[in-house]
Amino acid sequence: MIPNHKLLAIIEAQVQLVGIGNDLSAVMDAASAKAVELTGADGAVVELLEDDSIVYRSASGLAEAQLGLRMAVANSLSGRVLTSRTAALCTDSETDDRVNREACRKVGLRAMVIVPLMADGEAIAVMKLVWKAPRAFNEHEAEIAQLLANMTAMLMQRATREGPNVLRQRMTLDEATGTANRAFFYEQLQARLAAATQAGHGNLGVGVIRLNGIDKLPEALADVSRRIERECRPGDLVGRIGHDEFGVILNMASRRSIVTSQLHRISLSVTGQGLPGLSDAALRAACHTGSSLYPEDAHSAIELVQAARPR
Repeated sequence: MIPNHKLLAIIEAQVQLVGIGNDLSAVMDAASAKAVELTGADGAVVELLEDDSIVYRSASGLAEAQLGLRMAVANSLSGRVLTSRTAALCTDSETDDRVNREACRKVGLRAMVIVPLMADGEAIAVMKLVWKAPRAFNEHEAEIAQLLANMTAMLMQRATREGPNVLRQRMTLDEATGTANRAFFYEQLQARLAAATQAGHGNLGVGVIRLNGIDKLPEALADVSRRIERECRPGDLVGRIGHDEFGVILNMASRRSIVTSQLHRISLSVTGQGLPGLSDAALRAACHTGSSLYPEDAHSAIELVQAARPR
């Protein structure tokens, strides 16, 4: 039986999830974070079923670098869980024939718990908890993950009943700004990096705009996103990637001078006039920008964003 103090923590987390409401990306992040806290996992992922693929819509800790990754359902342990609608435990990826061993090595995981998220009798996603070292599971890890997954699935189910595209929209858009959310931003960055790698040539730029304290002014967030989008070119993508951070994929960045120039224009657009609750001078002081360029600065999505973050 799950200890009482953990059951109380799960109940508190479920209340928190309901309070988050329609922001399903935030719901998944909160549920995963609580599962990690209560099980001691090294990371967590929520993988959403989309056609014949599973997409990493939420990722933290050890799995964060895989956020936005899209993989085939077939030949994966997550796929087995989706098909069987039952939880799966992997005590050691090096000896478990059900897993993609190379993929596990790439992430650096050795053990995992995967539970299904059920909506109207169908498995629509999985929650996966991961550990760096092999382990025997005896601390109610699967039960804890399933309880949190059930509440997440209930909130997702509401969206599926509103229409075929409502769930995807809520999983990919930031509710406060209407721009791409963190998960969709990374999904698109992963896809564009894969295309550039396959082509063997071409550059890709990433810009990060941080406005210290902007998350405390929710009425200003949408205005900031519109100001950033005004200076974007066809094919660019703006996303809210943190509480006070926006990211931009600069699709036409063939060299660093272009990235720098476009980011300068974005900065001028953002700070051109004050925002509700923030004067012109305060806005200029709060705004910080940075950029990175593939392949010179980094090769993976998470590393490109980290390299672009203003110091």
